[in-house]
Amino acid sequence: MLLAMTGITSGVGRRLAEIAIEEGHVVRGLVRDPNRADAQALQALGVNLVPGDLLDTASLTKLCQGSEGVLHFAAHVGDWGPREQFERINVQGTKNVVEAAAKGGAKRLVHMSSVAVYGRPDTGRVTEETSRLKTGVAYDDSKADAEEMAFEHGASLGLAVTAIRPPVIYGPYDRNFIPRSLRLLRNGRFRLVGGGHNPLNLVWVDHVCDLSLLALHNDKAIGEAFNVMDTVSETPPSVREVAAAIAEAVGLPPPTGEIPYAAAMVLATVMTGLYKLVRSKTPPPVTPFVVRLTKLHVIYDASKATRLLGWKPRMDPLQGVAKFARLLDKTT
Repeated sequence: MLLAMTGITSGVGRRLAEIAIEEGHVVRGLVRDPNRADAQALQALGVNLVPGDLLDTASLTKLCQGSEGVLHFAAHVGDWGPREQFERINVQGTKNVVEAAAKGGAKRLVHMSSVAVYGRPDTGRVTEETSRLKTGVAYDDSKADAEEMAFEHGASLGLAVTAIRPPVIYGPYDRNFIPRSLRLLRNGRFRLVGGGHNPLNLVWVDHVCDLSLLALHNDKAIGEAFNVMDTVSETPPSVREVAAAIAEAVGLPPPTGEIPYAAAMVLATVMTGLYKLVRSKTPPPVTPFVVRLTKLHVIYDASKATRLLGWKPRMDPLQGVAKFARLLDKTT
């Protein structure tokens, strides 16, 4: 099967390309710079590279031409930067991909969405029956708009669309969660906000890839969205438990330093104000948005994927973060 992919140099995209090629698929991937090391690694793997980006409709047409399935994983991620940038890349970019996929003859499209589309509720169990909710956060709102547009515009063009909604993703090409956690643990700067007892929804990158490829081939996935977690419906491990597992895996003591939620929010607000004052292009180490996430007591239920598609996670979250912490520790 000829698969066209965006976001192929991301951690999820790169891992999916590896798995897809192992399964015998032909993979074509959109890259901004074919000469970058990560793009060259993909080419060596057997990926056919197409230079371009989400706003370059000519390159998207070339990417999708003759493809049987399209996997749209590219996005602008984070909580820093102008709203226009999130809308341009995440919403308009997705619209461009949907149109290129339909024009190129693809029948199926898997859209990498996010649990952000639910608006980050404070408490409760969140299933796919929970409505999308826009809250004013640029990234979250743009993902909600992009997902809605992918379903509606895709259907109008005869394209069968599926959305995958992951939380925090970790794995072999993780550039954020585990590397950042290790740095803070090694420096003795890891602080448990409010004690760190709230659940931390996590997903191993291979679980995301498994479900994406399954959705691409299963007619029951058409027009559906799926949460994907390391746990199906059980309560995920707490922030404290995850941090302790990462620390133990690399021979470090578990974090014990705590900071009250209110104090963390004040610190984040002050730092954000200072960074905005100097017009920094990079975010501060912590923002009010990130601090607020530590207060959420939410479980994202992934049982729909098990029930409808037969998908099951293959790794426990604490085993997973420990495994990849050890792997990263050996390579740094």
